[in-house]
Amino acid sequence: SVDQRPKNILNVSPLPTRHFHNKPKKKDALENYRKPDMKPITLPTLKPTSDPDPQPHRIYPMPSRTSNPQNPMISWDGDRRDSNNMNFFDTANSNRQLRDMSRAVPIPDANGYILGDEFVSSSCTPLLVFVNSRSGPQQGHLLITQFRRLLNPIQVWDLGNGGPEEILKSFSVLSRFQILVCGGDGTVSWIISALERMELKRWPPIGILPLGTGNDLARIHGWGGGYNNESLLYMLRQLSKAYISMLDLWELDITSTTKKGKQKKEVKAFLNYLGVGVDAQAALQVHLLRESKPKLFFSRLINKCHYAIAGGEEALKSSCANLSQKITLVADGIEVPLPPDSQGIIFLNIDSYSGGVPMWSKGLKPRKKRVRRYSDSDFLHSSLTRNDSTEDLAELESTRELTACDLPSSCQDGLLDVVSIRGTFHLGQIRVGLSNAQLICQCREAAVTLKKKIAVQIDGEPWRQNPSTLRIVRKPERATMLNRSAEDSGGVEMEVTKLLNWANEREVIDRNQYATMMEEFSRRTEHKKRQKQKTNGFSFIG
Repeated sequence: SVDQRPKNILNVSPLPTRHFHNKPKKKDALENYRKPDMKPITLPTLKPTSDPDPQPHRIYPMPSRTSNPQNPMISWDGDRRDSNNMNFFDTANSNRQLRDMSRAVPIPDANGYILGDEFVSSSCTPLLVFVNSRSGPQQGHLLITQFRRLLNPIQVWDLGNGGPEEILKSFSVLSRFQILVCGGDGTVSWIISALERMELKRWPPIGILPLGTGNDLARIHGWGGGYNNESLLYMLRQLSKAYISMLDLWELDITSTTKKGKQKKEVKAFLNYLGVGVDAQAALQVHLLRESKPKLFFSRLINKCHYAIAGGEEALKSSCANLSQKITLVADGIEVPLPPDSQGIIFLNIDSYSGGVPMWSKGLKPRKKRVRRYSDSDFLHSSLTRNDSTEDLAELESTRELTACDLPSSCQDGLLDVVSIRGTFHLGQIRVGLSNAQLICQCREAAVTLKKKIAVQIDGEPWRQNPSTLRIVRKPERATMLNRSAEDSGGVEMEVTKLLNWANEREVIDRNQYATMMEEFSRRTEHKKRQKQKTNGFSFIG
């Protein structure tokens, strides 16, 4: 959408210097400008405007430092100025003239970009593409070449050459633009973290072209489990038809005690899931192998084979057995007991785990315990003991509501879905449909106390955590994502999204009303999509 190319992206070699002999040196425009006795410099004229131009004034070149400071620099003309005869030093008398002058004499920013709403038509939304050339099977280099042929090269940035912060800062001057992230879930998390630090008033919608191994975030938003060399023009058309959905962002606060007795705090963020136990231990083995021998990970299929081998080794070791004695789970202030055969618990923000496994929608609900019911005579004859007080009954009722697990999984409802697995062999059975995860509860915040050193992972990033307390809370802001429209939807979701954007830009609705309406529209669209998937008999995961 912008034709100007930055010098910091395009490797343009400098022009050779030419030497002219036996010719007097000509004065350049800057040297002539510094002379006080020069005539006004006339640049290419601008288009005439229909705005009135009462009593214009003209600014002449500034005098040199040696000239008399009392000499006037501004000369007022009594006659009406003709807009066709404007020169470089004329000032604009209207917003339209100012836009024309900005377009005629653009000024690049610190990164070499020339961007602004005056260069973009009202019917156009610029697209910024981030490509991680190191994600998954390393398809990024080919995508960079193809995207720079289809788009302006300044719209394509290789994350292998640097982070996204400076590029996002340059594009943030635009009132509207979209982002396409070509990479895995970790790359998407990187871009969202950069947007959080910028504290923008309005988040740009983010679409995903999956290049990673699991690509769970791309699956849940309809972009599929991986890029298989499809037409990029088709992908761009699908991106232009996509509608907006919201994504909850979660924060992990780690509090541990050092050997000297001091408390150490660490903060991490995640989008998809957090795992404690056997799944994190298998992911840690693959991570260490990938760090030591990166050449063994050259395709998506081979990467999944490495995970399967690590899971088989962990199934034989059973290093996370008796997990219920090693950790304690507190959800929404209530301690929730873990199954005795549990070897791992997973906190889900989306119902897609480890490459498209629907853990929550296919999981088994916990068995309901029989609760003693009391009659009026029990209260009259004081048959209640201290353990059967009204406070205990209220806590018991809260526990029943917490562990009911009746709500469907959603990435924008502010709830974490907690499930339990019995080991890597059980996880493999879940993947092929021979078994199901054990549902534990749904909560708005959670705390996990680690009594021993155990493996933990967030979005595929594993590590071994010393005894500590993990506190999980939702961030106040939500990410704005682009969800792929169904082929038979007729583009209704896209039109509603355009309508809300139009109302916000024209100030028909304010920012808070826009956010509320967009969240409600996203929630209803997700519910409609889920009902349609159930009717057709297909899984909700794309």
